[in-house]
Formats: sequence, structure tokens, C-alpha cells
Amino acid sequence: MGALVVVLALVTLGNPVAVAQPPAQPQNSVGSGLLQTVAGLPPIQALAEITRQLFGPDGRYIPWARQLPPLPVPHTPQATPCPSGGPECITHVIQEMQRRGREMIDACSDNAPMLLSYLTATRATKNITGSPGEFEDPAFLRNWDLQFADYYFRALDDYYHGRRDAVPGAWRQAFQAADTHSVTVLADAVLGYNAHITRDLPFVIADIGVTAPDGTSRKRDHERASQMLTEYQHQVLTALTGMYEDADPTMRAGANLEPMVYMSFTQVIQAWREYAWRAAEQLLLAPTPADRAAVADQIENLSQTLSQIIVQLFTRNDPPPHQGPCAKPTAELDRELGQA
Repeated sequence: MGALVVVLALVTLGNPVAVAQPPAQPQNSVGSGLLQTVAGLPPIQALAEITRQLFGPDGRYIPWARQLPPLPVPHTPQATPCPSGGPECITHVIQEMQRRGREMIDACSDNAPMLLSYLTATRATKNITGSPGEFEDPAFLRNWDLQFADYYFRALDDYYHGRRDAVPGAWRQAFQAADTHSVTVLADAVLGYNAHITRDLPFVIADIGVTAPDGTSRKRDHERASQMLTEYQHQVLTALTGMYEDADPTMRAGANLEPMVYMSFTQVIQAWREYAWRAAEQLLLAPTPADRAAVADQIENLSQTLSQIIVQLFTRNDPPPHQGPCAKPTAELDRELGQA
């Protein structure tokens, strides 16, 4: 029962400022049978079973967000942290992630699973924005990537350099869980995903704008990025399992339940990114500073609520004292960190 509440919260609870919801699944509605099925299962198995019931057995990406049209938002001045818009914009981000990642791995930090997952996604963004025809405006996506990463680096630096009052609540919860080794490896990554997508991404999208100078909505590129990022979650889960299955045996359970765990991630991430787009629209359309502040408060509150749910669901059940998970040396880890 608890797992069901969490999944529904992750996928549908958090649209307080959105104008549209995912389409209903009329042939796979959640009923008493599903409640009984998942009630006694470990969380990750319950998550997989719920996904199987809701989305079918084949684990395919379901791009429902494409059916939700953007709101008409005027073009606004946009942040351009990398004016050239070239591949070097993302190269800088990758190099900084590798530097931080090596430090985290050496320290067996609980923050490493999130960073390694993010690094994989950033590499994917660099690759796909270099493919002709994938995006209408690759330079826009590269600026988004750099602006997005800056929010993450700033949260890390503020928290670990004593400026914790400046750290968003969802990030504080993620870093506190990491420092106390209180959740599983998967949760370390998901807490970071939540803070970065449901909290940071609405502000990042508002920073860079949802409408091009010619009036064209950027939502198509946003949705293509969502599809690309979710498609790489299989690679992320496989890599994390290989690195951490010895330190955290619960990672093996996730690997044994593919493609359902992967499918769960794709739907949750797609829902979070759709929420982020809608929240950004509301930030940009807010008629007064007070209205914008109200939207910002909703974003903060939702991301913190989801963090609390994730911590509750994935708290470690092995006896303390807990230590940070040490990643198993692998060739893939060396490649990710630029050491091969």
C-alpha cells in the first residue's frame, strides 16, 4: 500500500501549477487487486509491479506529454551562459562533473550515485545535440544543459561550504540523507533527480525561456530531451548496479526486475519534466511578483514533499552504523570519470 501511494505521488501528485494531466489508462486502472498485490512486496518490487499493471509488459517509452500543447507564453529575454551554443558548452559541464565525481568516489560519498547518473545523461545530451535534425535549436539545449548544471553545482557548493540557508529544501534533504547514509543507493540517485527536476528545472526553463524569438514554442525540444533522457535510464540503472551491487544488495533486485524498474523511471521522469515545463510557464505568466512567489512556493513545497516520501520509502533497513557505499572499480566507471 505504501509503495502505491508513493508511485502515484511521484507520477501524479505534483501538478499543483500544471494545466494538464497525463491521459488516463482506462484498461489498466488501479483497483483493489493491485493494492492487495503490492501490499506485502519490498518497495522496489512493488514499484515494478505497479508499473507493469499501469503500462504493460514491454517496457516501452510512452510519450504522452506530446499530447499536451504548450501555453501561449510571449518570448522573454533568456539566459545564455554559453553564447556560442556549441558542443564546448557541454564539454565544460562534463569535465566539472568528472572532477567532482572522482572526489566523491574516492570518499565513498552517497552523493556519487546522483552525480554518476547525471554525468551519463549529460554525455547523452552532448551526443544527441550533435546529431543533425534531432532538435530544432541545439544551441538552446546546450545553454539549458549548462544553466541546469549550474543549479546543481551551486547547491552542492553552498551546502558543503556552510551556506546551507541558501540551499533549496529538496537539496538539503538529499544531502542530509547522503551524509547520514540513511537511504539506499537507488534513493540517493532518486532524491537528486527529484531535487534537480521538480525543484530546479522549472526555474531553469523560466530562465532560458519557453518561446523562441520568432514565437515558436520550445516544447518540442523539451519533449525530445525528455525522451532521450528517459531512454538512457536503462544505461544508468545498469551502470549503478554494476558499481554498487556489492555495497547495496538492493540494487540487484532492481536489475532482476528489468524492464519494469526501467519503465518506472521513464514514466516518473517524464511526469516530473512535464510538471517542470508547466511550472515554468506559470512562473513566466505570473502577473505580479506576489503571484510568481506563490508559484515558486508551490514548487519548493512539492519537491520537499516528494523528498520526504522517497526517504520514507527507501530508508535502509540494515542495522547501523551505516557507512557510505563504495563503488566497485569497473572499466565503465573509469571511462565515465575520464580515467580510461
